[in-house]
Order: sequence, then C-alpha cells, then structure tokens
Amino acid sequence: MEPKILRTYNNVWKVEKVLYGIQDIPLPLPITYRQIGFFIGGVTLVWLLNLFPPLSLLHLGLVEYVFLPGVVAWFFTKQHIDGKVPHRFIFRFILYHIESRVQNRYKEVSIIKKPYQYTSKIGYRQLSFHKRSAPDEDRISD
Repeated sequence: MEPKILRTYNNVWKVEKVLYGIQDIPLPLPITYRQIGFFIGGVTLVWLLNLFPPLSLLHLGLVEYVFLPGVVAWFFTKQHIDGKVPHRFIFRFILYHIESRVQNRYKEVSIIKKPYQYTSKIGYRQLSFHKRSAPDEDRISD
C-alpha cells in the first residue's frame, strides 16, 4: 500500500469502510462499499443494455454479470482522469457542454445584440509590399 500525500488533514478522518468477509466466509480481496455500489450499478447497466436487440443477442452470463461490472467497479474506484474520479469527470464534462459559454464571474452574461462602435477616430497602419524584379546576388539559396 502506497502512502498518500495529504495536503490537509480533512482526508485523515475519511476512512472507507471495507468488507473482508460475508458470514464468516473470507473474501479473496477486501472490497470497499463504494466498489460494491459500482459493481451493482454495472450489473444494472448490463441488465438494462440486455433489453435492447443488438446486445440482447449475446448470452455470456459470466462475462456480462461478473467481468464487465468488475471492470466498471475497478475503473470508477481506482482510476483518475485529469486528477478527478471518472464519474465526476464525466458529470463535469457533460455540464461544460450544456452550460452557456459567455460568463463573467461564473454568472451568465447576456449577449449584446447591437455591435460596439468606437466614438473616436481609430488610427491604423497599412502594410505595403514591394515586388523584387530579380533575386539578390548576395543571397544564398538552397
């Protein structure tokens, strides 16, 4: 078990509950309640997907109801995307694409329909290019 770097002491008191066995039958690996929740969510997701035609044609019970929910539980409890747990990352990703893009101090800004016009004169420079008739003799070319 790797030691965690704690920037504050808030996480010291957040201890995950771990299940080591069921009714005096020891489990091969200790499982947290969070992993159990994601496993049950994975089983539910697989069951719902099995109700629709392309996926309902496959009948691989052990793979569908043990392996896939196990992979879902492992992924959602052990992996991090951009430093966040995957379900929070997915939630924030969806919110980002739903909410408005024009904000000021996290509040939506109404878009002004009339474009802004300058009241004073604006000075600008115009670029001019000179065409050369013949290449320079001193210039080294590849």
